[in-house]
Formats: sequence, C-alpha cells, structure tokens
Amino acid sequence: MSALQPWVQVLKNLNVAGDDRRTTDLIAQVFLAYAAEDQPNLDQENFVCAAATVRALRQLLTQANISYWQCPYPLPANGVEAEVVISRATEVCDNYVLVLSPRSLADACCLQGLLFALSMNKRIVPLLAETVPTEHLPEPLQTLEMIHLQSASPALGLSRGDRQLLQTLHHDADYHRAHTQLLVKALAWERQRHDPALLLTGNPLDFYQRWLALAQGRSHHRPIQLQALYVAESVRHAQAPPGIGWLRRWLE
Repeated sequence: MSALQPWVQVLKNLNVAGDDRRTTDLIAQVFLAYAAEDQPNLDQENFVCAAATVRALRQLLTQANISYWQCPYPLPANGVEAEVVISRATEVCDNYVLVLSPRSLADACCLQGLLFALSMNKRIVPLLAETVPTEHLPEPLQTLEMIHLQSASPALGLSRGDRQLLQTLHHDADYHRAHTQLLVKALAWERQRHDPALLLTGNPLDFYQRWLALAQGRSHHRPIQLQALYVAESVRHAQAPPGIGWLRRWLE
C-alpha cells in the first residue's frame, strides 16, 4: 500500500456506501502522525530533528513490510472535510503512531487524530523525536511508555528505538487487526442506517463473537460500544425465525 496515495481518493474510497471490500483494502497497520512543520523536505533550510526522524520512520516501516498511512498534508481547506479525512484514516489503522515534537503538540492533524484514536480505543504509540516536557503532553499520553528516538541515526533500523517500535507493533498484532476490521464493518453498518445486508453471518460471526468475549475482558484497547452492538444485532438477525425478514425491515 502506498502511503502517498492522494488523500482525496482515500476519502472517496472510505465513503463508498456499503462497499466493505474496498474499505477493507485500505486497512493498514499504522497511522503515522506528525506535524506539518516536521515533514521531510530536501529543500527546507532548517532541517529539524523530527523531520529526519519521520524520514527514517518511513524507511523503517517500508523495509519491515508494515503498511501505513500518514497525515494528509496539505489538509483540505474545508475544516469539516479535513476532520472527516483524518477520522477515516484513523479508523482503518491498527496503531496510531505519533511523532512527538513541540510542533506536533499544536498540530491539528496530530491532535484530531489522537482524539479519534482514543475514542476508538486504538493502540497509541508515542515516539519522542525531540525533547518535550511531560507536563506539556496531552494527559492521555503522560501515562504511556515513550519510545525515544531523539538520537536516531539515518540507519534507524539499527537503533534501540527502532527495535522497541517494531516489537510494540508486532505485539498482539492479530488482536489489533481484528479490532480494526470489526470497527470498519460496524461503522459501515451504522453509516448505512443499520442495513441488515451488512451484518455478520456464518464463520465471520462466529469468529467475532469469540473475539468479543475475549476482548471485553481486557484492560486496554477494549471494543467500543458500537462494535458490541453490531455483533449483538448480527446474532439477533441470524437467530430470527425465517420468513419475517420483511417485517423486520419494515419496523426498522
């Protein structure tokens, strides 16, 4: 998956009504979030440390075969559209990886993406690219383990921070992928006004029932209410007596 695919097209794909296949194709392991001022740019005169870190991270993720999206710069001029793009991109990623610098703490894409990731119980991985006082961090980040990359070299793959990042992303990767897949399906169902054609059936329903039972016992990255509601409605629909589908659709 190319992280540089035009974001207008990504937004278009993610808004295709009921097209579960196309939305699933957009799922990635990482949303790489960083400030607009920290974008790697060969022409910039004052090359900041965070920009070097972002460039090295792109190389690292590519070499490790880890699919990722990144902040859509420049953001759409329309504020509402920009928020939707960031939300949709966050939804389809298993991990929200935030490159921390003084500039990212005031960046709209980074902060909006963080809020969306928190609301969806995504795994959040903060990477410290430049020194930021703990008291300046958003409260939810203050209790998370930081991965320190301030001294990262261009060969980031050889650094301690790199190994820690890859270990974090690989830990419980199957769990977080199932979390994302179920979330994407549940959101598509909700946005299509609870279309019964989008409910789970057969083996997928059995799988997500088992996954949900285990996930609800976790202390972190639990399923959100919408995911549980979607599975419960899928079970109810599957167990309904045959021949009354028309009545259910009429009542809905």
